Amino acid sequence: MVIFMLFKKMLRDMNEHKMQFIAIFLMSFLTIWIFSGVGSEVAGIQQTVNEYYDETDMADFWIYSEDWGNESINKITEISTTDEFERQLVLRSTANITGNPTLTLHFIEKDKLSKYYPVEGESININDEDGIWLDKRFADAHDIKIGDKLTVQFNGLSMEKTIKGLGYSPEYVYAQGDSLIPDFKLQGFAYLSYKSFPIEDIPYNVVLIKSDDTDYQSKLDDKIEYDTLIPFDDHVSVKQFQSEIDQHNMMGNLFPIIFVVVALLTLLTTMTRIVNHQRTQVGTLKALGFSNRSITLHYISYGFYLTLLGCILGLIVGPNTLPYLFFPSMSSFYTLPDWHSGFDIKFVYVALLMILISIMVTYLAAKNISKESPASTLVPKVPKIKSKGLFEKTKFWKKMGFNGRWNYRDIKRNKIRSLVTVISIIGCTLLLISALGMNDGMNDLKSWQYGDICHYESQLIIEDNTTIDQINNISAEVNGLQVMNQQIEIKSNNITKTSSIMVYNKSDLITPTDKNMKSMELPEDGISLTEKSAELLGVEKGESIEWHIYGDDKWINSTIDEIYADPTTQGITIRPAKLEKFGYNFTPDMIVTKKNINDKMEGISTINNFSDLQNTWDELMGSSNLLIAILVIFAIGLSVVMLYSLGILAFTEVERDLATLKVIGFKTKAIRRLFLTQNIVLSVIGFIFGVPIGYYVLRIMMDSSGDTFYYPINYNPITIGLAFVFVIGLSVLVNLLFSRKIKDIDMVKSLKKGRD
Repeated sequence: MVIFMLFKKMLRDMNEHKMQFIAIFLMSFLTIWIFSGVGSEVAGIQQTVNEYYDETDMADFWIYSEDWGNESINKITEISTTDEFERQLVLRSTANITGNPTLTLHFIEKDKLSKYYPVEGESININDEDGIWLDKRFADAHDIKIGDKLTVQFNGLSMEKTIKGLGYSPEYVYAQGDSLIPDFKLQGFAYLSYKSFPIEDIPYNVVLIKSDDTDYQSKLDDKIEYDTLIPFDDHVSVKQFQSEIDQHNMMGNLFPIIFVVVALLTLLTTMTRIVNHQRTQVGTLKALGFSNRSITLHYISYGFYLTLLGCILGLIVGPNTLPYLFFPSMSSFYTLPDWHSGFDIKFVYVALLMILISIMVTYLAAKNISKESPASTLVPKVPKIKSKGLFEKTKFWKKMGFNGRWNYRDIKRNKIRSLVTVISIIGCTLLLISALGMNDGMNDLKSWQYGDICHYESQLIIEDNTTIDQINNISAEVNGLQVMNQQIEIKSNNITKTSSIMVYNKSDLITPTDKNMKSMELPEDGISLTEKSAELLGVEKGESIEWHIYGDDKWINSTIDEIYADPTTQGITIRPAKLEKFGYNFTPDMIVTKKNINDKMEGISTINNFSDLQNTWDELMGSSNLLIAILVIFAIGLSVVMLYSLGILAFTEVERDLATLKVIGFKTKAIRRLFLTQNIVLSVIGFIFGVPIGYYVLRIMMDSSGDTFYYPINYNPITIGLAFVFVIGLSVLVNLLFSRKIKDIDMVKSLKKGRD
């Protein structure tokens, strides 16, 4: 009976202060919704890709060399920690279909490691000389079916094969090609039996190794010579996809913190006010025989029930909503056999932790009054007499008007409420600045890449077997610039990274820039390193790095002569003459030209027009727009809920003061101005702190996107202006909502309420 009475009292109190309690519930819900929603997306795709790697026996190492003969293989098998191995010949070819797209062919011996994942048709048959097993996404893009004939050309040879199956490959979860994002119309992969190779003696160029030996590379170095070794974590596909997962995980852990802090501070403010205004009720309950423990538990239950319901709802709704917002954009760039949400027990732990903290917060609000005697709680609490602060003794204070003095003292009296308001504005500004700043950054990156750096109309991808004479003839015909872009391994300060080397002569077709997107000159006889690579390696201009081109085990020690910035390609840039001084041949794989080339050219595998490259970037922007929209929605939701809730709380706390002002002759308009001034001042303070914090958070988000992209973060003044207008405009709107309440204040009732 006693419990039921207290429960009914709690419901009445919640109804009387419903907006504050709704805000607390919503913040609890949003916290767990975001945390479990994004977390379940991360857990789901991490679980899926791990199972995918396990099911297909993804290799642990890829070892590249010009020709893997039986003698080298025998030496690999002599290493006791070699669990499994497989040779492959991997080469680029051109498919004779519309657009002449590039196909990466894998001629395999066993299909034991990094196995082809069949989706339609037959599994790979190693004895089938006529069959080819094709990338399903490539096939779908070109409307290719099982049973169709496909002709591919490579190194001057041509083969026609029958498509026996469509599927995926664990090595192509992220399929990096000649464009910024995977374009399945331009690129794909295929698997074939080694027996289908037109030459009897197959020049295998890669060996896949399965081994859990962390010291395997050093043992391999003692046995054989090879060009390049790539461990599992450094594989391009593995690394890029894991960076994407890590970025989502960081977001899921970072943004809920804002809602947790605001929710708990709001709970503390609301419960402190309720307890203080219910002194007479607490005294009555004590006089009726209620124990201090039962009264404390009664007030603790306010926060407990609200956060419990919010957390339970968040745990249910989060995993069933947010992941399915991200999956469509994720699946357009990455290839997995399945996309589903997952579960992590940490979701429950965080929910329990939040409930526990809410109990502690409400206990702090109720503990003092529960310890007072019934007699002391039946009389109003004697207000604390506060002496003047240092600021109130200054000349500036004497010059301040009534508006400024009143608001200063009100903020001073209600520090926690004011702090909650400022933190709410910081959170709103942070989310808004992050979203709009991300949008600015993506737009800047596009204009940087395709406006400030690249000044060509067509990009001609050279076939592997094209001779230097042919390349020179094509360059002369289109008046183009030859560019060599190859993968390199680069290291310094015990840090090793996979990057690129760009080799080309000075031309107005490509303009190097600094990190501020301003054009700059690169040294003709020096090594230039990108800003992103310099940050990752921890080096500066004048310091040394080591590097080598994949396929060649010769390491080169170079001094960094210049540091430049590139948004999409990280590594080093040098001139062809400098490359040849290091003993490398200049072997261009691309020609860029100002001419708009559309017709197929002999020796050219793919033609990318400038408009196609920009369209590819626009597709990448499409997935980012989803994240931007989510951040904006969160910012608006946080602002509306919290400012309205805090507005009610502030109005209720100063209602007696406002009634007093009306009694002594203040007009409603003047009182509105008092209320509006405080809202705007607190909002401006929150905004000022929120902008740099938002910049810092945005920098963390962009830096977690992997080693490939270098995102500029240059706040557009319009962006800051829009965020400011939104934040201040919302504060003014909330003030207008309470203007009617100020006009309708019942002076007698309010003054009596304050006395009681």
